[in-house]
Amino acid sequence: MRLLLFLLVLGTSLHAARPNIVFIDCDDLGFGDLACHGHPRIQTPHLDRMAKEGTDFWSFTVVNPVCSPSRAGIVTGQFPSRWGVHQHFASHEQNVQRHMPDWLDPQAPLLPRVMKEAGYKTAHFGKWHLSGGDIEGAPLPAVYGYDDAAVWTGPGRHVFDGLKYDFASGDASAHDTQAASWISVAATDHALRFIREAKGAPFYLNLWLHETHHLVSATEDDKKTYPDVPEPRRTYYAAVTRADRQVGRVLDVLDELGIAENTLVMFSSDNGPENSHARPGQKFYHSQGSTGGLRGRKRSLLMGGVNVAFLARWPGVVPAGRVDKETALAGVDVFPTVLAATGAKTPEGYVSDGENMLAAFKGEKQTRVKPVFWWWQGGHSGDDWPAFAMREGPRMLILDEMKQRVELFDVITDRFQAKNLATTEPDRVKRMTAAIDAWFATLPKSVDPAMQVKTAPKPAEITPATRLRAFKNWDKNQDGHLTLDEYRNGLAKKDNVEGRFKNFDHNSDGKVTRAEFTGDTSR
Repeated sequence: MRLLLFLLVLGTSLHAARPNIVFIDCDDLGFGDLACHGHPRIQTPHLDRMAKEGTDFWSFTVVNPVCSPSRAGIVTGQFPSRWGVHQHFASHEQNVQRHMPDWLDPQAPLLPRVMKEAGYKTAHFGKWHLSGGDIEGAPLPAVYGYDDAAVWTGPGRHVFDGLKYDFASGDASAHDTQAASWISVAATDHALRFIREAKGAPFYLNLWLHETHHLVSATEDDKKTYPDVPEPRRTYYAAVTRADRQVGRVLDVLDELGIAENTLVMFSSDNGPENSHARPGQKFYHSQGSTGGLRGRKRSLLMGGVNVAFLARWPGVVPAGRVDKETALAGVDVFPTVLAATGAKTPEGYVSDGENMLAAFKGEKQTRVKPVFWWWQGGHSGDDWPAFAMREGPRMLILDEMKQRVELFDVITDRFQAKNLATTEPDRVKRMTAAIDAWFATLPKSVDPAMQVKTAPKPAEITPATRLRAFKNWDKNQDGHLTLDEYRNGLAKKDNVEGRFKNFDHNSDGKVTRAEFTGDTSR
């Protein structure tokens, strides 16, 4: 009997020593979109609660200003350029043009796999985007180390599968007006089920929410929180508050099950806010995110594109109510820090680009040793001009493609990047530029053919049903016809847009009805 009691106590203490891990990632959420970050109107009570019960790291940066590479940095602990992931995963043809694979190499070091091997139950619910959504033959989440998964923009089970949402099916995408308002709710439904079914066993959970990526959408009930706010901000604010509610649901179930004190919850965003469009019906009309005054937005290596919210809560370990404005945390630090927090074994031969920042999580002063590097290969207009960047402590060096435009900032004392130190610190500029060059020389310059589909996928068959689905998605104001702007925004390939639009606009009135678009004259 004593031996049995000893084993029971030992088992309980082992679980207590191995914290659960929850990583919640928003999509395109701006640093300034949280009430606790000073937004004057958006209500984020559950994120504010996380900040009060944990630590708010103001100097956290992701390692790319768009989705796929940013997330690859989280799960690998390495700069995404090491794996050829420079922009978001798209169609096979687009990936080829970008010199990218069609999916993240499943042989990369992967945090979920390490956690599974350490005895954790693992799950991923929500956005995937570690491959394109329609790439035939892309590895399933299970190949990356997840016991359970339900996703969008990725292969395998869709988040609406197995749940009772009358409008939804596996075809419902985050670009569908109705689905976009419920897709994060569905992902959270799966997350709560997974947490309950863990039944005391340690777990690692990714919950990657839709908000506030295009399509930004809100139900009429969502909008009731903001009756006096005009569009397009009303829809955006409502979407942020809906995402906040999902965070609250997770915190509540942890409290209900009595495991909050043994769970490290982290919250962040994959990059800064999307650029907004001015006119109703345009693709990003409702994208009204705030950087909190930081320069640049999504797709920019300026701070507004990469300096995003990062909250950590672990009662009794992470200090409550602390705002840390100095620690240079980065997305690649999540991997080694989680290993340190859980005691999971580092994979043999693994070299992280990040650091174990657990001391900083615990409230201790921790100076970063490793630099952070960025390489952005997307467009370079406006605030998206930077192609390379490096952060070393408080200093951040930013270069254009030709390394002719040079800006250097102390991003701790000068978060808004107003004072360029490049001319006053030329030796530092020279040394950091050389470090960027040395890092760049280590990166692969070709794509592993094993990470691409063997043949280009056949174009999807176009039927009246598929045209009808596209029409519903593109008709943003739901007035029963498409304008030229709505048609253009819906297309992936935008060559000869006006001519193709005229082919549908049979009566040349500048609008395309559903019947004209689908060819179904019975409607």
